[in-house]
Amino acid sequence: MTIEKNPLVVVKNASLVIGNQQILKNLSFIIGNKEIVAIVGESGSGKSMTALCLMGLQTKKAIVKASQISFDSQDLMNFNSQDWQKYRGNTIGMIFQEPQSSLNPSIRCEKQLLEVLQIHRQINLKHAKKLVNQSLKDVQLNDSKRILKSYPHELSGGQKQRIMIAMALLCKPKLLIADEPTTALDVTVQKEIIELLKFLQKKYEMSILFISHNLALVKQLADRVLVMYGGHIVESEDSKVLFRNPKHPYTKGLIFARPKIDTRLERLPTIKDFKDDMYKPKKISILNRAKQHKNIYSQKPLIEIKGFEKNYLKKDWFFKKSSFKAFGEISFSLYPGESLGLVGESGCGKSSLAKALVFLDPASSGEFFWQGVKVNPYNKKQISQIRKDIQLIFQDPYAALHPNKTVGSAIEEVLFVHYTKSRIKNRLRILELLLQVGLDTDFKDRYPHELSGGQRQRVIIARAIAVEPKVLICDESVAALDISVQAQVLNLLNNLKRDLGLSYLFISHDLAVVKYMSDRIMVMQEGKLIELQEADELYKNPKNNYTKRLIDAIP
Repeated sequence: MTIEKNPLVVVKNASLVIGNQQILKNLSFIIGNKEIVAIVGESGSGKSMTALCLMGLQTKKAIVKASQISFDSQDLMNFNSQDWQKYRGNTIGMIFQEPQSSLNPSIRCEKQLLEVLQIHRQINLKHAKKLVNQSLKDVQLNDSKRILKSYPHELSGGQKQRIMIAMALLCKPKLLIADEPTTALDVTVQKEIIELLKFLQKKYEMSILFISHNLALVKQLADRVLVMYGGHIVESEDSKVLFRNPKHPYTKGLIFARPKIDTRLERLPTIKDFKDDMYKPKKISILNRAKQHKNIYSQKPLIEIKGFEKNYLKKDWFFKKSSFKAFGEISFSLYPGESLGLVGESGCGKSSLAKALVFLDPASSGEFFWQGVKVNPYNKKQISQIRKDIQLIFQDPYAALHPNKTVGSAIEEVLFVHYTKSRIKNRLRILELLLQVGLDTDFKDRYPHELSGGQRQRVIIARAIAVEPKVLICDESVAALDISVQAQVLNLLNNLKRDLGLSYLFISHDLAVVKYMSDRIMVMQEGKLIELQEADELYKNPKNNYTKRLIDAIP
C-alpha cells in the first residue's frame, strides 16, 4: 500500500527512558490516513508503551526524546496537560486490552458513555443520548435499552469490548488505537470484533493502530506491520509481503511458532530456533499417530464420567428459589497417556466441569470412576487422593501464586502436604522440579513479580507435577502468553507427558492450540457435550453446525 505524502502520524528517532532503563530505542514509523498499521511482538517489546506515548500517557518519570512526534501536522512534543486533555478521546481514541478493568464497575454503561461527550463536546443531554444510541448500533449492540441500564459485570466479554469501541468512537477520532482488544475473547467473538473494526474503519474513514501478539489476526486486518523486539522496530513491511516472506529471524519465529491447522509437528518452533536459520520442522506421520492411538485406547480408562450434571441454586426476590444448570448429561473417558481437548465459548461450562473433576465444586449428580473404582464424593480419604492424582494448571499464573512467597516456598507448600515433612528432601525435590520445567535453580528465591509470564507458568507446572500426578487439567493455561512463549510451554507440556506418563484434559478457546495438543477433542455448547471425535477428524469433518462455526472462525 502506498503511503500519503502527508501521513497522519510521524515518529522519528523516538526513545523512552524510565530511570536507568531505555524502554524504546530510536523508533521511526508513520501511519497514513485511512491506514491500518499493526505492531506485533512479545510482552515487554515496547508495543503498548509506543501507543501510550502517542496519547501522552507515559509515566511522569519517563523521559521522551525524539526528532519528531507529530499527529496531523501537530507537534506533540510540546503539548501541555491541557492540550493532551483536548486531544485524547477527541482526536485519538483508545481501546484497552481488558474492558472489565477499563470500565467502572459501579457505574451503569449509559453514564460512562455520556461522560465522554460531556468532557469533549458541548452538547445537550438529548443530543448526547442520540449519539450514544447511534454508537451502540455502529458496534452492533442492538439491545441498547438493556445495555445502557446494565453494569459492566452484567455483560459478556464481547459486549464489554463493543462498549469500549463505542466509547472510543463517540467523538469520531482520526486515529483509533486498539491495544490487544481480542486477547481474552473466544475465537468466534474475536472474528466478530475484527470484522467490526474493518467495517468501522471504512465507515469513519479513520486510521487504526492495532497492537497484538496474535499474528493470525494481524494478517486479517492490517495494511502494514511493524515488528518490535527489545524496544526496537526490527522489521516494517506491507502485511502481505511480510507474511509471505519474513526477513528477520525474530519475525520468522513469531509467524511459525503458532500451531498450524493443516500440519502436525513433533514440536513447535520457537524464536530461538530461527536465530541461526537452521531450523527444520519434523512432521508427525499419520501412521505414527495411528500407532500411538492404538496403544492409548487399548488400555482401560483412568477416568470415566457418566451423566455428570452441575446445578446452582439461586435465591430471587421473596425467597423464591430457582436453579441454573452449568452443565448436564456429560459422559466421557480419559485414557492413560491421552491428551483430551475441550473447547467451547465462554460460559459453556468448561471451567465448571474442570472444578467438578477435582471435587473443588462437586457435580450435583452423576458418577465418577477413577481407574475403574467408583468415587464416593463424601469419602474424604478418597477425594484427597484424587486431588493429588489430578492437578490443575490455571489460566492466570500470577493470580495462582502468592505474591509474598518465593517460588521455592510455593512449591514446598505442596510437597509438605503430599510428599514429605523433611525440609532437606523437599528442597532437593524443588531444585529437581525447576530444572525439569526449564528454569535455573536460583529461581527458587525469586518472587512472582520478578518473573515473566512464561516463567510464572513454568512455576505453576512445576508445582502441579511436584506430587507426581497422573492427570493434569490445563484450564486456558497458555491463553495469556505470547505466541513464542506459548510454543515453549506447549513443548514443555508434551515433553513432560512423554517423560512422566501424564494424561491431559486441555481446555482452551484457541482451537489451533487444542488441535495441536489433543488426541481427541470434546466440544461443549451451553453446558452440553455436543461432539467428541479424534482431533484431526473433527477439523476435517465436523458433524455439528456449532463445531463448524467454531472452526470457520479460526483466523
